[in-house]
Amino acid sequence: MCISFSISILIDMESRDTIIDKVAQYLHWLTIPKKEFGNMPVCPFLDTEMRNDLLYIDIWYPHDNSFMDIMESFLLSGKNSALVICPNTHTIDYSEVSRKDIQKQITDLLRKNPHTEYLKCMIFSPYEDFEVAGVNTRSGAPYFMINVAPTKQLGKAHKDLLKTPYFDNFTEEDLKKMKVPKK
Repeated sequence: MCISFSISILIDMESRDTIIDKVAQYLHWLTIPKKEFGNMPVCPFLDTEMRNDLLYIDIWYPHDNSFMDIMESFLLSGKNSALVICPNTHTIDYSEVSRKDIQKQITDLLRKNPHTEYLKCMIFSPYEDFEVAGVNTRSGAPYFMINVAPTKQLGKAHKDLLKTPYFDNFTEEDLKKMKVPKK
C-alpha cells in the first residue's frame, strides 16, 4: 500500500514540461522511417501535422476536468487534431483501463455532441501488446494517449496509405488488425 502511494505522489509531481518532453520524444520516434513500414514512419502524417502546428496537445487529469472540457479547448485552438496525454494519477491507473472500451466510449461521447460529432478517437496504450510488422509501436509511449481527429481525415489517410509500400511487410494477421483489404 505504501509503495503505490509513493508512486502516485511521484507521478503527480511530474511537471507539465516533463510530460510534454517525454511525449515529444515518443512522437519523434513515430516520425522516423522504418524498413518494416516500407521505409515510412509508423505515423506517416504526424511530422507534417507537427511542423504545421496543427496538433493540439493537452494533459488530461479526469479528477480536475471532463474530457469534453479538453475537447472544447481543442476546438477553440483551431488545430486539426488533438493528442490528449493521460498520466496515471491518484484516481486512475491507466494500466487497468481497457483501450477498446474507452475508445468506444469516447467516440460515442464525441458523436453525441453536435460540435464534435465529426470526430473519432484512437487510443494508444503502452500497456497493450500491440505489434505490427514485427514492431511493438505502442510500448515506447510514455503514457496512455488519446488521439482525436476528423473521421473523414482518418479514412482518407488510411486510403492514401494503401497506395504506398507501408503495409508490404505486414502479415495477414497484421493486415486484418489494421483493416487492410487483401490485394
